Amino acid sequence: MYAAWSVGDVPAVVACLHPDVDWPEPWSGGRVRGQDAVAAHLTAQGLDLRLTLRPLEVRATGGGLAVTVHQVVRDTDGDVLSDTTVLHTLTVRDGLVGRLDVGEPPP
Repeated sequence: MYAAWSVGDVPAVVACLHPDVDWPEPWSGGRVRGQDAVAAHLTAQGLDLRLTLRPLEVRATGGGLAVTVHQVVRDTDGDVLSDTTVLHTLTVRDGLVGRLDVGEPPP
């Protein structure tokens, strides 16, 4: 999923998602729900931003995965807007990502 996300392959990302996925929309602070809504969000995001996401550590949790991710956000000119490490908490439903939460990585 992360390799596809980093190259803007929205259909490949969506193929990893549960039909009723709950996904963050960080710029508004809200969330989007469902594969079509996530696809629209990622497509729109790709018009202005280029994300590079590299998993650094993956840990199993009770209902999914905790993934420490090196995240670089660039504008369309390639200028770095953000270079940070984040924690993605993935809830798994029926073998697919049912929810993504983004937070601070553990110390």
